[in-house]
Amino acid sequence: MTNLLEIREYIRNFYAKNEVYVNPCVKFLVALVTLIVINASLGYMTLLTHPAVVLVIALMCSFMPKNFVVVVAAGWILLHSYALTMECALVAAAVFAIMFLLYFRFAPKDTLVVLLTPLLFAFKVPYVMPVAMGLLGSPISAVSVSCGVIVYYMVHYINTNVTIFSAGDAETGSQKFKIMLDGILDNKAMLVTVFVFVVVLLLVYAIRRTSMDNSWMIAIISGLSVGAVLLLVCEFVMELQFSVIAIVIGSVISFIICVGIQFLEFNVDYSRAEIVQFEDDEYYYYVKAVPKNILAVPDKSVKRINKQRKKTNVKQEKRVSTIKTSNGVFRTTVRNEEIRENRVRQDKQ
Repeated sequence: MTNLLEIREYIRNFYAKNEVYVNPCVKFLVALVTLIVINASLGYMTLLTHPAVVLVIALMCSFMPKNFVVVVAAGWILLHSYALTMECALVAAAVFAIMFLLYFRFAPKDTLVVLLTPLLFAFKVPYVMPVAMGLLGSPISAVSVSCGVIVYYMVHYINTNVTIFSAGDAETGSQKFKIMLDGILDNKAMLVTVFVFVVVLLLVYAIRRTSMDNSWMIAIISGLSVGAVLLLVCEFVMELQFSVIAIVIGSVISFIICVGIQFLEFNVDYSRAEIVQFEDDEYYYYVKAVPKNILAVPDKSVKRINKQRKKTNVKQEKRVSTIKTSNGVFRTTVRNEEIRENRVRQDKQ
């Protein structure tokens, strides 16, 4: 446990000291992975799939605000959709317009949530996001999580219906528009996923805000369990194409990731919890204080055992001075102080 606490403190100190360099690197990696995943899913415009173009755009995103990455990702999807068919691009543009109005109005700071939610779907662990935002965010984060889910299912729908949209018959333009629109509005899997993720996020947020012991761990287990059960129930009732094995494995991996998030953000010692009660002129206060698990960094002091002594010049300067006395003149060698004393005595005589 001590080693884990040391690693956590090292990570925190490293980020605090190098925040100026870490943030651009994180934005670069997120933008790079996002563009690569979009190109792998769509990839209908050859120019956008060139590695040099992807690297340049990702590097540009690293020096821009976080929301710029969201705009670039949306534009990337629109360009690929336009290369496939104009109807897909128009419907996708309308969906992005509505999403951006909601996103920039309610949750403009949840940039990573909008970007990471589709990426987690691609890596088969999407259940991390609602639980993580229930732990770290607020109920408003449901907007950004829902936007990420809609983006994933829209891209997935375009990718799975390429043969329909790539038909060259000019008379089927209105039909393509209708198929694309119905594929988004009537997508039961997308609507169920949005509903389940919102429920899980609100449940996790409500539990982790309580004062019970191990509230974060209880919130993680409850959120993942309720989410998995709801998805399985919807799978059997509505005959959706959810994979039971993928839900179970994804929930287990999500649990491990969420426990890591708890360790980094909310590592406390409930065995040393205290209940404090006090009052003032207007209120009674009942406070539960739970100390954090903080690794005390020992103060290192270097003590020299064999201290080198400075060599002092023990040589004493001597001068030859001639002193006149009543008995005669003689020469003598004395120190400087003795010379001064003899001169003072002579002056007094």
